[in-house]
Amino acid sequence: MEIPTLLPPDQMPPIVDQASLEHHWRALMGKLGFGRPRVWVLLIQRSRGLMVSEVDELPLRPEDDAASGLRHVFGSFDGVEPAFLYCRPGSSALSAADRAWVDVLVAASDAWPVHVANDVELRVVAPDDLI
Repeated sequence: MEIPTLLPPDQMPPIVDQASLEHHWRALMGKLGFGRPRVWVLLIQRSRGLMVSEVDELPLRPEDDAASGLRHVFGSFDGVEPAFLYCRPGSSALSAADRAWVDVLVAASDAWPVHVANDVELRVVAPDDLI
């Protein structure tokens, strides 16, 4: 898939749905390939991506209060909605540890679908992924 051009935030297209959010993730990630698991957070306000943050050095499995911690940190900005992308090296199949992180991110995200990326693909998390 073609990698969209990453433009300054005020020149990126508005984020209005899952497809436009995925477009932003693809532009931000560029060529896929990751050395270790991480979570990316895009803070969105009025259809614009304001800030991107990377949560690095993740434990294999999230702690019990990880979702509430993420909501507390990234949901504390008035009128700003966090969107999450879980990345890790390897193939496209989600492991049990991946699903644990995805569950946390889904619980921490009220407004936007969670995306996952690995060395092969970037995609939205489907309900079947959580089974």
